[in-house]
Amino acid sequence: MKKTLLLMCALCCAIVSYSQIVWTEPAFPTQDESVTLYYDASQGNGDLAAAVPVYIHTGVITNLSSDGTDWQHVIGNWGTADANVIMTPLGNNIHSFTFAGETLASFYELTGGETISALAMVFRNQAGSLVGRLEDGGDIFYNLTDGSFSAQIASPEASSVAVNTGDEVEILAQSSELAELSISVNGSVEASMSNSSELSYTFSSEMSGEFEIELSANDGLETILDSFTIVVLPVQISESIPNGMREGINYLSDSSVLFELYAPGKENIFVIGDFNNWEIGLDYMMKLDEDGETFWLQVDGLSPNQEYTMQYSILSDNLKVADAYSPKILDPWNDPWIDDETYPNLLEYPTGLTSQPVTVFQTNEAEFDWTDDSFVRPSQEKLVIYELLIRDFVDAHSYQILEDSLEYLSRLGVNAIQFMPVSEFEGNESWGYNPSFFFAPDKYYGSSDAYKSLINAAHENGMAVIMDMALNHSFGQNPQVRMYFDADSGPFGEPTAESPWFNQQARHDFNVGYDYNHESPRTRAFCKRVLEHWINEYHIDGYRMDLSKGFTQNNTLGDIGAWNAYDQSRVDILNDYKNHVQSQAPGAYMILEHFSENSEETALANQGFMLWGNLNHEYGEGSMGYNSDLSWGSYQQRGWNSPNLVTYMESHDEERLMYKNLQFGNSNGSYNVTELNTALARMELAHCFLIPIPGPKMIWQFGELGYDFSINYCTDGSISENCRTG
Repeated sequence: MKKTLLLMCALCCAIVSYSQIVWTEPAFPTQDESVTLYYDASQGNGDLAAAVPVYIHTGVITNLSSDGTDWQHVIGNWGTADANVIMTPLGNNIHSFTFAGETLASFYELTGGETISALAMVFRNQAGSLVGRLEDGGDIFYNLTDGSFSAQIASPEASSVAVNTGDEVEILAQSSELAELSISVNGSVEASMSNSSELSYTFSSEMSGEFEIELSANDGLETILDSFTIVVLPVQISESIPNGMREGINYLSDSSVLFELYAPGKENIFVIGDFNNWEIGLDYMMKLDEDGETFWLQVDGLSPNQEYTMQYSILSDNLKVADAYSPKILDPWNDPWIDDETYPNLLEYPTGLTSQPVTVFQTNEAEFDWTDDSFVRPSQEKLVIYELLIRDFVDAHSYQILEDSLEYLSRLGVNAIQFMPVSEFEGNESWGYNPSFFFAPDKYYGSSDAYKSLINAAHENGMAVIMDMALNHSFGQNPQVRMYFDADSGPFGEPTAESPWFNQQARHDFNVGYDYNHESPRTRAFCKRVLEHWINEYHIDGYRMDLSKGFTQNNTLGDIGAWNAYDQSRVDILNDYKNHVQSQAPGAYMILEHFSENSEETALANQGFMLWGNLNHEYGEGSMGYNSDLSWGSYQQRGWNSPNLVTYMESHDEERLMYKNLQFGNSNGSYNVTELNTALARMELAHCFLIPIPGPKMIWQFGELGYDFSINYCTDGSISENCRTG
């Protein structure tokens, strides 16, 4: 059941209180009328409660919009005291705004033939640091009419709501003209009024169940129906999870899946998705395992081979999250910028039905046809690794286009490719070190099958594939972050003390995003699932562990030296992960970006890890023609037992040597390193020193060509650290 004329908010569920967020005078506006809009700042996400002044940031959805969320004619200068969009405070958190000009059409300066279907808006304080939205963080929309007879259930503003037994729900119905109005509950009329434009009714039930609330409005010529559902919650059903299930999505058959969610302290969790029209229903209320912390639900009647989307609706927190184990997600903010050539036939996001990322799953998905059974990984000491960022190595940012370039890499003598992170990260054009979903390849590079095809082709060309994996931290779209999060703590919010996975504050100064607690059994179990997933599902050959020195609970904030010092707990954590990887794929590579004191790196190297050896400065000085000592590029100089040092002169993080040659190269008489051909010869020489030293080596993309763009190059030709990841 869906409401016909209401604020376009999706499943904005709360218990007991259902006041309107916005309303207008007139109640059923057209684009050809003068309109005043009212906003209750205590409703929705409530971020602007008690704030004065409040500014509206607004646009419209028109016949030229690509979908129901595509704002047109946006008005308001964000972060400024814009007098054109300041609202009038009326007290009790109510603010009003009268659209300037004679009509809405003139206020938004519509073009010829353009028609408005809905007003779009969010609200802010002057700085824009506080933003009023829907309860789930979505934008607010208010439908317009064409001037004909209209009617709606104005409050609650949702297609389904949930309450406890005995709670009261105030229902308000409105019509644009005097009419015969009635409100029925499961077909039984409970309130009615003749010759009226407004009708209210208070619902309450001492019994759990689903109750359809329907408005009937008749003006003598036509009848308009509008409805929504009230779910009166039952006592939580406790039942043991069937044996053999794991957190996430369990495929039981061609038509059945079982969802398992670890959510200690949460209550009243529902599975919503396109299989139930994104509506809360008792058939989709998750059961609670006997452990009292894990929720689960089996969903039947699915069609084989069909992609479905879903989320968990956690009513106790008014929160909707995707599954942390999602093999694929849809992102309403970034997916529209992924072209069909990169990702053909990408499923559309369920716009208007929910908000935030959603999980995509599919029963009976066709298996990829792997042909790499005969591939043998190169030995660690013989690795020549080529690190690349797919987005920059090929302009089309495509797994498929990169596959066509493998012969080039093979001719270079490369026998391993190391991809910068490709698991789903926030945004599109990112280096990937801001991960949010660890089981899904980022769609900006293509489909999961395209990634598998790339790996399979690399193996056929004799090259191993190493994934850069950022498990030190995660970012705000991650469901594990969102489920236990205090948005009001710290400048960017922080996880709560109840989080099973994250520290409230990072344990070291180099952390970004939110810091995983690797002493937590739940974090350990999750990370092991991540590490086995890419090996088993995608046939990758090993990992480069980003910021591995952060895998510690020793709090060294403010003391970099203490963070660098030997940490046995960190060594134990890393060995636990390595042992799990070896149990899944004996001989798989484990490379650490560690940079701790040599005693800890020695212990890790002697236990089979490879470790990054950054000699950018030393090779840079030598390449530019100054004195340099390259001896720290030898594992023997460091006192290690095995050649497990991945020496490199460039990586994604360092300034490019060719750029330094051209900018700062030395000279002696007529010999000048800043001259192009001389600078290129110095790069050849640097590689001749790098490659023969025993042990694995790494080349950063285009280093073999003498890449002469600064790491901080901006598209306008300037140099700035603000452009580093651009």
